[in-house]
Amino acid sequence: MSKERNWVLEFNNINLKIGNNEILKNVSFKIEKGSNTFIMGPSGSGKTTILKIAAGLIFPTNGNIKILNKDISNIKDLYEVRKKIGFVFQYSALIDYLTVLDNILLPLKIRNKSDFKKNYKTYIEKAKEILEKLDLKGVEKYYPNSLSGGMQKRVAFARAIISNPEIIFYDEPTSGLDPVTGKSIDNIIININKNFNITNIIVSHDVNSALNVSDYIIFIYKGEIIFKGNINDLKNLLYNSSLTIPPILKDFFYSIIKT
Repeated sequence: MSKERNWVLEFNNINLKIGNNEILKNVSFKIEKGSNTFIMGPSGSGKTTILKIAAGLIFPTNGNIKILNKDISNIKDLYEVRKKIGFVFQYSALIDYLTVLDNILLPLKIRNKSDFKKNYKTYIEKAKEILEKLDLKGVEKYYPNSLSGGMQKRVAFARAIISNPEIIFYDEPTSGLDPVTGKSIDNIIININKNFNITNIIVSHDVNSALNVSDYIIFIYKGEIIFKGNINDLKNLLYNSSLTIPPILKDFFYSIIKT
């Protein structure tokens, strides 16, 4: 008897239309708890829109979305679900005039000021523990502009982790980084998944990152999903000359075909 799978995010027949523009067209997928899932596609394909819908920042024209088995069209459920989600933004989005420690603690302070004041010392120690696990021991008093791009990314990761989320959404986490730093960020994302038991959902166009990290890939093009599966599924599709493959997949994953 097969084990029942635990889905943390479900998109069911999602459509988004703005004016005469169809942004998303009948998008459906499920993401399993504990996975590292990449949502990929060229610029303007709709992948970041999926992230915004999942975060409840915009609402689809029609369709159903569940996060952690909650229907987020219900505003009360959306508010509760958001407490269990962390976000890592494309350019880290750290606040320049706050120290590393204050940047990390900011979500806790905003969410519940009285709890934050009551447990302030505990949260400081927790932040320091997270920084140490991310190889950032001793930087809590620094300001963001004194850190490298890779270090800023890790501070953003710490800020996402501090609230004990079940899911973290990442928007282009390796964007603007050199290959060596990008690889180190990949390893950190893998460790966050393993060490903190967090489901990672990563919007990216970085093929190497997907090869290093992903358990599952969703590829979207012109608002439609044209591939869902793992890396082996993708390789089998790309190498199978008897199948008709969308040209964009071949072009996008050229590095896989080449090797």
